Amino acid sequence: MAAVEVTIAPAVLEWAIRRTGLSDDDLSAQFPKLDQWVSREAKPTLAQARKLADKAHVPFAFLLLEAPVADNSGVADFRTVRSAAIAELSPELQDVLTAAESRLAWYADHSEASGVEPPAIFASVPGGVSVREAAQETRAVLGLPPEVPLKGSEKVLSLARSMEDAGLLVSRNSIVGNSTKRSLNVEEFRGFTIEDSGFVLVFVNTNDAKTAQLFSLAHELGHVVRGKPGLSDHSDRQELEQWCNEFAAEFLAPGEAVRQGYKSGEVLDEVDAVSRRFGLSREASLLRLQKLNLITKADAAEAYPVLMGAKPNEGESRTGAPQFPVLVRARVGERFFDTLTQAAVDGQVSDMEAARYLGARSFDNFQNLVAKRRPIGMQGA
Repeated sequence: MAAVEVTIAPAVLEWAIRRTGLSDDDLSAQFPKLDQWVSREAKPTLAQARKLADKAHVPFAFLLLEAPVADNSGVADFRTVRSAAIAELSPELQDVLTAAESRLAWYADHSEASGVEPPAIFASVPGGVSVREAAQETRAVLGLPPEVPLKGSEKVLSLARSMEDAGLLVSRNSIVGNSTKRSLNVEEFRGFTIEDSGFVLVFVNTNDAKTAQLFSLAHELGHVVRGKPGLSDHSDRQELEQWCNEFAAEFLAPGEAVRQGYKSGEVLDEVDAVSRRFGLSREASLLRLQKLNLITKADAAEAYPVLMGAKPNEGESRTGAPQFPVLVRARVGERFFDTLTQAAVDGQVSDMEAARYLGARSFDNFQNLVAKRRPIGMQGA
C-alpha cells in the first residue's frame, strides 16, 4: 500500500522550514527529500509532514493551510541591529509572546470580572519628566525607600515581588514554557512588556547573568511607567530604549547613593563596590560612575578592557534545580500563578484550561501545583 502523501503550499513549506531553526545540513539529515519537496518534484508522506510540524513547533493542521499563520505579534518592537529594525521573531520568541499574551488576556478578563482595577503604575510617568524624578516616583509607588539599594542577595526576586505587589504580572524564564529543549536567545531579546485593557505583563529572559536579569527587570519597569509596551534588547539606538536604560540605572543605583558611597579609590575597586552594593554588572557599574562624573571618560576607557578581560561568570548556578512548582511560579509569575490556581479551586476556570496555562502535563502534576498556591488579595495597585 502506497504511503499517504501530503500537499503543502510552497509558502507554508518555506515558513515551516524556517521555523525549525535547523541548519541546511541538519535539515538534509532530518529530511533527505526536502529539496524535492521545495521543487515540487515530490511530496512528503504523512509521517514526514508530521515530523516537519513537530520540528517547526506548530500543529500539523497548520501545514494544510493555503498560507502561513502570521508570526508577527502586535507588540511594538524596539530591537535593532546596526540601527535597523529586526524583521522577524524566532519561533521560540513568538511562542513565548503568544503564551504570555494568552495568560495576560485571561488575567485581564478575570480581574475585570472580579472588580479589580488595572495597576496605577502603568503609564504613571508622563513624557518630559526627568529620569531621576521618574525613578524616585516609581520607587515611592513600589514602597521602596529613596536613595537606598535594593535589599538582600536575591534582588531580582525582591524587585519582581515589589512589581507584582503593585499589580503587575512578572514572568521570568530562559526556555519556552517548560520545554528545556527550547532555550531563549538573550542576543535576540532581553525582555518585553505587554498590556491588555490596562493590565500589564513583564517578561524577563533569564538566560543571562543575575545582574543582567536585574537590569532587564528595571528596564522593563521603565517601559511600564512610560506606558510603552514592547520588545526590548536594551540598545541605545532608539530614544525610548535609551531612556529605559537610564531609568534602570537610576532606579537600581540612585545617583545620590552612589556618590555617598564613592571613596575616590582605584577605579576597579570603586566599580566592584558599586556592583556588589547595587546588583549591577561591572560594566554597568563603570558606566554609572562615568555618567555621574565620578570618573572621567578616559578612566572608563582605560578600565573597560581590564574589566572585560577579568569578567567573572555571573550566570546562574546549574547545580540543584528548584522543584517544579517553584520553577512554574517564576515562569508564569507569582501573581498569575496564585490567581489562576485559586480560580481553579473556586470553579471559575476549568482544570484543563488552568493546567494549559501552567504547562502541567498530567492531572496529578496540576494538583501538585494547585496545592502550592498562596493567598492573594486580588486588589489592584
